Amino acid sequence: MSETDELFGIAEVSTSIGLEPDTLRYFERQGVVPSPRRDGAGRRRYTTADVELIRMLVHLRGTGMPLADIAQFTGADHEAADPAGLRVELLTAHRRRIHDRREELDRALDVITRKIADFSDRITGPAHLLDRPDCTIAFDVRGEGPLLFLVGAPAGRAGFAALAHELTGRFTVVTHDPRGIGASRAVPGMAEPTPEVLAEDLAALVDRFTGGPALYVGTSGGAVTLLELAKRHPGLVGRAVLHEPPLVSLLDDADLAARAAAAFSVAEADPQRAVQEFFDLSGAAHRTGPDQTPPASVALPGLPVEELDKNRYFLGRMAGPTVFYVPDVEAVRRVPVTLCAGSQSHHQMARRATQALAGLLGLPLMDMPGNHLGASAEPAEFAHALTLLLEP
Repeated sequence: MSETDELFGIAEVSTSIGLEPDTLRYFERQGVVPSPRRDGAGRRRYTTADVELIRMLVHLRGTGMPLADIAQFTGADHEAADPAGLRVELLTAHRRRIHDRREELDRALDVITRKIADFSDRITGPAHLLDRPDCTIAFDVRGEGPLLFLVGAPAGRAGFAALAHELTGRFTVVTHDPRGIGASRAVPGMAEPTPEVLAEDLAALVDRFTGGPALYVGTSGGAVTLLELAKRHPGLVGRAVLHEPPLVSLLDDADLAARAAAAFSVAEADPQRAVQEFFDLSGAAHRTGPDQTPPASVALPGLPVEELDKNRYFLGRMAGPTVFYVPDVEAVRRVPVTLCAGSQSHHQMARRATQALAGLLGLPLMDMPGNHLGASAEPAEFAHALTLLLEP
């Protein structure tokens, strides 16, 4: 240390790093951090290098690195022959632990998000009802401002509950359960939930409120519904934000198309298998940056009976017509459309399809928070980004 190096007392270090002085003393006694030098009165005097080392310790401790490993990293417990090599080894192992933990947390977050949606649906009160020739569509209305429809397939009122709550300060938000989903229960003789049929249901719902254009946000299959609405009823579309329409039809990937068709074909008889296969081929529950790809397969736990029943309908009847839908590009060009995808959806089926659609339409692809499930998993951040996209 040179004579010009700045020295800090324990109180200054405590304030700078956010650790109580007693915690700093404890780590020193445990051999986790090296003992600092002392002045003539016996008071601890920390160098800038000491402070930065302790700051790194806080990051490692906060992400769950064992104290024994931290002690090795700091070099407090012994003199390593190759300190730099040891630190790379320790950090590499810790990065692997964090990655595994993140995947576990992401799966837990998805479960929690679904449960929040389920319970939110139960406390919203009775739904409004729209009679259709072959079924009844349940919908909710909340907030004040320009009319905004949140459209999903299969996501319905429950799936959009958190996002709708975030948007009610700026918009009159309408959410609905697509036919066969939630309170819009499937009934004998009901038409199949193709994008064409779902678009007519949505048009009838819009007519319930206004005969003119409105704002729309469509996620996943709901974005496909909006592509068909733009074709059939362009006058109803004031602006549509499409988030990750999963159009396998736009991808030159015969293997992916065959895998999707195979998953849908077994949904009625074996929904657990269908969910597993669609989960693996879509990659949609993972978080992947530009330099990451989804894992080839991650075994799912057994689904409860109600989830299996939902997926018999979704994967067996709704998903196929949705992912193999071929949009009318010229018709879509005639309405204001914004295409977006999750910033953590790279190399996943739906983002790849949205990139292909953006290329056909000559539009940019806007990044949104999260992955394919960003609208439900990160509602506050997603709502903020949406507000910017929906502004005139």
